[in-house]
Amino acid sequence: MPESNSRRVPKQARSQERYEVILDRAAKLFLEKGFSGTTTNEIARRADVSIGSLYQYFGNKSAIVEALTGRYVVSLKEVTEDLITMDTGGLPTSAAVDRLVDPIIMFHLNYPEFRSLWLGAEISPELRSAMRAMDEEVLAHVQEVLEDRVPGISPDRARMVVTVLGLSVKSLLGLIGRSSSAAFKAEAAIETKHMLTAYIDELAREQKRLAAQE
Repeated sequence: MPESNSRRVPKQARSQERYEVILDRAAKLFLEKGFSGTTTNEIARRADVSIGSLYQYFGNKSAIVEALTGRYVVSLKEVTEDLITMDTGGLPTSAAVDRLVDPIIMFHLNYPEFRSLWLGAEISPELRSAMRAMDEEVLAHVQEVLEDRVPGISPDRARMVVTVLGLSVKSLLGLIGRSSSAAFKAEAAIETKHMLTAYIDELAREQKRLAAQE
């Protein structure tokens, strides 16, 4: 990402409101037209501010992306903290899958523009690294949950299983991101969670059969 030339976040309430409006309108434009297809002039017009006012808050377009991704990192950290402290012990597998997957789905539904920015080259290596670290925290927690539900599974296989589970959820998020149908998004989420539940339950049954043969 080019140097962002960020300005300071405003302190006065009116300026803060204008700052947030610029970010909100920029996010919608990035979703509609992509980063490269959006200009700061368009963002200013959509936010109903002058281009001079926009530059008081953001030195350039990359600074806007940096501020937006900062927002997402905060929200993602909240989701991550909730997930890694969540106790799913004693729950049926389907309920545990719901509790682990639903917050991730809701984040992507609440921030549809996140996917287009996350996939773009304009995200800084530092932010990309931070998000990957959060992914790793979640996967590590899911592996612990899996090992509790499938006693005797080897750590190597458990890691491979949670990698497959993570890729399945990311595929679901891709489907959700490409569809404008709320009904399709809901059905895709239900089917994906059914698949994950069946996969985990079958692993548990397989491990029990192996243990019985020993």
